[in-house]
Amino acid sequence: MSTSGKRQSDGGRSRARRAIALLVVIAACLVAVLIILPSQKETAGPAAYSPGEPAARQRPRPRQTDADAVERPGPQTVEAAGKGRQERPLPRARIAVVIDDVGYNLEELEAFLDFPGPITLSVLPNLPYSEESARRVAEAGKELLLHLPMEAENGSDPGPGAILTSQNDKEIRRLLEASFSQVPKAAGMNNHMGSRATADRRVMNVVMDYLKSNGRYFLDSRTTTKTLGPETARAHAVPYLERDIFLDNEPHAEAIRQALEEGIEVARKEGSAILIGHVRNPQIVEVIGGLLAELDRAGVELVFLSDLLEEASS
Repeated sequence: MSTSGKRQSDGGRSRARRAIALLVVIAACLVAVLIILPSQKETAGPAAYSPGEPAARQRPRPRQTDADAVERPGPQTVEAAGKGRQERPLPRARIAVVIDDVGYNLEELEAFLDFPGPITLSVLPNLPYSEESARRVAEAGKELLLHLPMEAENGSDPGPGAILTSQNDKEIRRLLEASFSQVPKAAGMNNHMGSRATADRRVMNVVMDYLKSNGRYFLDSRTTTKTLGPETARAHAVPYLERDIFLDNEPHAEAIRQALEEGIEVARKEGSAILIGHVRNPQIVEVIGGLLAELDRAGVELVFLSDLLEEASS
């Protein structure tokens, strides 16, 4: 073979090798692209998006309102607003209804004893039907309190057996003992009137000391903003509750219903509410009884007063 033919043959082989090498490089690049791109998509997460496409906005979380903070609970669940949303149980707001001034007669008591739900009845001492009323309340399975007369600021007569600021400690204890002896199954007491007495530190210390020694609790009717109930109860480690709403300041059905609705709102915000009414107003039974199903649908449970104490201590 001539020298020129040999050069041509070598040049052809050289070009072939360069072409093969170039193809190998291109193939390697393609393989690298195929491997790298999927891994980038996986690590980028939900925020990854292509250059020509705007990223999806994240929906801001709504602020929690009072209605959200105390959710309406119970065996029922909230239905999904859209398909695929999971149902969840809701905690329950609670209301305790206390009926004061029991003991004047038995007729007006019957409607409350027949009430199908839990209710707490508070009996005044030293009245013609105090002891019989207390016995019937206990037999009906209702919760029983002593409605203890205490001195009022305006000079009104609280009734027989009242605790007065002029009495010494021994006399106050004697009156407490005599009053509780008429309602021996009472779980605790609340004050009848008492705007002067509940604001007197000495008197309240004697009352709380007695309650502590007898394992009873104190419901503050809050007839004055100056009450020393909270701090004296705390000092003596006496279980303490206080009224939120009076149901029958206006003793007709529509006003009672409005007061009940106000109590429901308190319970939704605070988790529970205590409502006080009076035995002379049987409209209370009619209003609450007519709303029992509505209360349940609203996620509000009617309970005994002592159930709120158990909740507070748990």
